[in-house]
Amino acid sequence: MSKDEKSTSRLKTGLLKIGKVTAQNLWTVILDIVAVNLAYFMALIIRFYIQNQMTDEALLYFLPAYANFAPFYTVACIIVFILCRLYGGMWQYAGLNDMNRILGANAITVVIMVVGTWAIMPPKGGPARMPVSYYVIGAILQFSMIAMIRFGYRILLVEKRKVAGRKISTVPAMIIGAGETARKAIVHMEETPYRAMMAVDAKGAGKSLNGIPVIADYEKALANVKAVFIADRKLTPEKRKEIRKRCEEENIEVQDYTGVLSNLGGRVPVASLLWLTRGPVTLVNEWGERTFPDGEVALKELQDRYEVDSIEGAKIFLRKSVTGAYVGYDAWAEQHKEATGEDVSFF
Repeated sequence: MSKDEKSTSRLKTGLLKIGKVTAQNLWTVILDIVAVNLAYFMALIIRFYIQNQMTDEALLYFLPAYANFAPFYTVACIIVFILCRLYGGMWQYAGLNDMNRILGANAITVVIMVVGTWAIMPPKGGPARMPVSYYVIGAILQFSMIAMIRFGYRILLVEKRKVAGRKISTVPAMIIGAGETARKAIVHMEETPYRAMMAVDAKGAGKSLNGIPVIADYEKALANVKAVFIADRKLTPEKRKEIRKRCEEENIEVQDYTGVLSNLGGRVPVASLLWLTRGPVTLVNEWGERTFPDGEVALKELQDRYEVDSIEGAKIFLRKSVTGAYVGYDAWAEQHKEATGEDVSFF
């Protein structure tokens, strides 16, 4: 196959991919087409009409330049959006990475707009480019519209859940802590009947965490909640015991989220997993494969520190940890007691 034939084949493949992506996301593409054109048209109106400067110069040069370049700009935007993976996403779970791609795609299209309008501006008797304010206002409006098209669905789902949550009885709760673990606890509680009313942190008092007010003293607010969630990894065992005792006195439910949420996004400690395992379990490491009657026995037999590499049914594949020495069964119980203030019962 010659070079020309290879190039033609690649071009056809690329066009087919673009066509497939466009067909699967037809409504999003249509909204994008409207957005990229409406954004810069509004920028032109804001620049001239609102300031009462819709002069002959604007009508003779700027409006025709916008109209002439609009079709080319529309096609360029759709191609850029496809290359930046702005189609086919699960936008109900949109996050920071998606926003970064939207920002990058819009930055590229701004460059295309500047270069393209400069290239088609009338060379005689008129300005060499569009006004700077046109590009700035248009870029801001386009970014806002493109982001809203994608994040609007997630916002709608969140608000729908909030409205549904107000119709059912919720349990007012307090979060002890105002760090990353506390933030995870608040997000996790959105899917439960509990509703975080406040967070407790002496250093962060007066601020807010994920929209929740932060207070300094939990004692004064206990009367307003029915559940307390400990989500501060630096909290001492003595303080944890104190909080538990006060909650028991007030007949308030208390849970410790520290151990549960502190490992989100990281590797699963094998000790935590085996402690929760009931029934036969098979461990696979560098020494081979062994089957144990339950996770408790397996944990006692491990002689090195491991992390969970993968899980297939009742078979757990382990890899050696490089973070330090082995923490055995008894040592793990001691560490748990130091961290939470609770004794571990093995019966």
